[in-house]
Amino acid sequence: MKRECKKIQDKIIDIHYNELSDNTEVISHIENCSDCYTFKKNLKLTLNYMDTLDVKIDMSDLQVNIAEIIEKAEQIRNKRKDRLELLIFITTSIIFLISSVLFMANLDVRLLLYTQIFLYFNLPLILIPFYKLKTSRR
Repeated sequence: MKRECKKIQDKIIDIHYNELSDNTEVISHIENCSDCYTFKKNLKLTLNYMDTLDVKIDMSDLQVNIAEIIEKAEQIRNKRKDRLELLIFITTSIIFLISSVLFMANLDVRLLLYTQIFLYFNLPLILIPFYKLKTSRR
């Protein structure tokens, strides 16, 4: 194919999509060149055939609500996080319970009582800043 024919065929495509107005140079070349005439004819047949195949698809069934999907994912993540926090709480509670029982069995009851009083008064002073730190990250 000649370089000139390639340029003309590009112009034929531009003319078809109304990006270029009919040019006398292009028209005269098409009339004199069988390759470019065949190209224009095949292009027109192909595009007409594609127009008949162009079917509109009902997209109403395919609509996706992104916000709903993100919300569900967030709920799943929160459930997993809550389960992990519950597991940590239960484990910590069991450890404290077992340590208290062992502490009471091996040592004086007064020492256990003093330790518990100390923890009840001082543990909130430790846990509240951690809780505030955790909630500020959210």
